[in-house]
Amino acid sequence: MEHVFQYFDENGDGKISALELRNRLGVVLVGDELLPLEEAEEAVECLDLDGDGFLGLDDLVNFMDSSTHDDHGEKEKLQDLRRAFEIYDMERVGFITPKSLSMMLTRLGESKSIDECKVMIKHFDLNGDGMVMRKLYLEMEHVFQYFDENGDGKISALELRNRLGVVLVGDELLPLIEAEEAVECLDLDGDGFLGLDDLVNFMDSSTHDDHGEKEKLQDLRRAFEIYDMEGVGSITPKSLNMMLTRLGESKSIDECKVMINHFDLNGDGVLSFDEFRVMMQ
Repeated sequence: MEHVFQYFDENGDGKISALELRNRLGVVLVGDELLPLEEAEEAVECLDLDGDGFLGLDDLVNFMDSSTHDDHGEKEKLQDLRRAFEIYDMERVGFITPKSLSMMLTRLGESKSIDECKVMIKHFDLNGDGMVMRKLYLEMEHVFQYFDENGDGKISALELRNRLGVVLVGDELLPLIEAEEAVECLDLDGDGFLGLDDLVNFMDSSTHDDHGEKEKLQDLRRAFEIYDMEGVGSITPKSLNMMLTRLGESKSIDECKVMINHFDLNGDGVLSFDEFRVMMQ
């Protein structure tokens, strides 16, 4: 949460004013227009625990913590978010890139250029790398940097031996030939080195070896439930409008009706789960 807090704290004084909240959050929620200052002030007043008229890091953490501890359960909500993220990560690279966001919006019948998607991503891109990063990448980045002794962005067999050897076999180094075999096994692009993608792919596949058709169906079901923001068992124009607004892409109800119409097989004006499955194939 500290990175999120720093994003909103424009002047770096350790607290978020209503004006800063409006400036940072406004475009995300309501498009090109800024959020009314009065609404930002009401939000600060609602979340401000110590009554000083500003939001501190504790206020933000408390809000996020309370938001994720309802009956649904924190663990299940995290799984929901991960599955939704994986649907948007259409290139399977561990990030939501402008290209993958463009592909997803195209599936929804809302074609956007790469440049337009870059603008949408920029609203949530806290580290400025042009992508929305998956948590596993953030976690593995520190591990990768530990093994990448010379900081060139890739792990050689020698570096793997030097770093991993002591961990595995004590004071003796791991035999270089074993390190070379490990690199060869995990090296996806065949360049003779391990990149961050190789490391993340290994960790990800290690925890999803038996994903199976049943779990894939569950993934789709959870993603569908995220879009079903009204909780009526279908994706309505209103719920699609709400989700796109969260993505920083405000659309009218009529525009959302047109988008749904592309995949509405029975013509009832909403997307059922089966129609959603067809859309995601």
